[in-house]
Amino acid sequence: MSFAYLFAEVFTAAAWKTPYSFAHDSISSLGVTTCEAGSCSPLHDVMNFSFIALGIVTFLGALLLSRHIPSVVGKRWILVLAALIAASTAATGIFPANDGTIVHWSAVLPGFVARHVVLVIIAWHFWNHNRWVAVWSALCAITGITGGVLLLAKTLQFGTGERLALYPLPLWMAVTGAAVLVALLRRTLLKSFGPFALPA
Repeated sequence: MSFAYLFAEVFTAAAWKTPYSFAHDSISSLGVTTCEAGSCSPLHDVMNFSFIALGIVTFLGALLLSRHIPSVVGKRWILVLAALIAASTAATGIFPANDGTIVHWSAVLPGFVARHVVLVIIAWHFWNHNRWVAVWSALCAITGITGGVLLLAKTLQFGTGERLALYPLPLWMAVTGAAVLVALLRRTLLKSFGPFALPA
């Protein structure tokens, strides 16, 4: 679903009659439901649906991940933050930017901050028993935090800074989810076709 979300951005942007700039324009612009000068997103429903779907998948993924967190406190924090990120992401699609700046940004900002915190917590709890997941999580957290700082400092164009800050989490979800699926498939194949699974 995370890969589908990223594809939804490209697909929605391609429908713009005026060129959409991934470097300059905000992600929220893709979900705007009204047409104004220089900003018209004919496929806004696709983008807004993808926000809602990504929010749902984010929380479901956190539920699955929490089963591998031995710490009760860590598990609780991950689920609380994931719920906040999920609600924030879904609300971005429910309340597009043209519904009002205060309403839209009230929906966006909680998830904007929480996504980096949850990645740091995941990195911390996986450090001792799955170093690859921990390093991958830390790398995504650092990238996202750096993007957020550069965005606030206006060092980068808005679209670039926003994506650098927001993309690490869905990318983390996509890569981690794909790795888990590959591992499960490999385990299933080994059980089915391994030497001990064959009849004598």
